[in-house]
Amino acid sequence: MPSDSLPQLSDSTCGGGPGSVPVYNCVVILSPIADSSKLRGRIANLAGIAADGYTERDVLIQLSRRFKTVVQEYARCAQAIPWIEPPDSPGPDEQQRFIPVHL
Repeated sequence: MPSDSLPQLSDSTCGGGPGSVPVYNCVVILSPIADSSKLRGRIANLAGIAADGYTERDVLIQLSRRFKTVVQEYARCAQAIPWIEPPDSPGPDEQQRFIPVHL
């Protein structure tokens, strides 16, 4: 299991589910954009994914959707996910968030 995977539940205990679903940690770093009321967010454990928005919620929604799309594409192509190990750390005036993303 990749280091960014969260534990998976075994097959559904409700009897109707398809089984376990992969879950990955989406590590986000948020920072204010200078001279603006907007925020910038970037994925700290997968390169090339960033988003801007007026609220933290907007930025996190955009990033989690993009993260999920990228990870699904790697899985669909049976390619290894190029995780950044260790993930980038937040700098001064930045905050870190963790989002569990189900595929």
